[in-house]
Amino acid sequence: MDKSFLFQILLSGFISGLIIFQTALAAPIIFTHLKEDQSRIFIRKIFPRLFLLLCITGIVMLVCNFIFDVVNDSQMWVSIITIVLPFVCSLMVKSINNATDNNEHKKFKILHSISVILTMLVLIVNIFWCFF
Repeated sequence: MDKSFLFQILLSGFISGLIIFQTALAAPIIFTHLKEDQSRIFIRKIFPRLFLLLCITGIVMLVCNFIFDVVNDSQMWVSIITIVLPFVCSLMVKSINNATDNNEHKKFKILHSISVILTMLVLIVNIFWCFF
């Protein structure tokens, strides 16, 4: 295995760990153990930072692919997906927050569901790319 492949596996593991930690540990604890006004503040601070960190890690992946002259299409696609989908999610944060603030439950549910699906796609791609 070459260095770029191993490095991308490491970064994909980091990304997967971030997403799993946020969805399986942090979010459930926040919503069950914090008051609504406290959880709202925390959630509104953590998700934009999560999406930013995912984008930055995707950019690092992409740059490394060019530095190591990677010709593996799957590595390039994983990098691009890891940049684009969290970026889209970050653009949705303000609309999701506004929908919550304005009690627009249907709009919130749709936007939040899209955000969750995009984040899960990033997780799935980063877990499974190296097997194909």
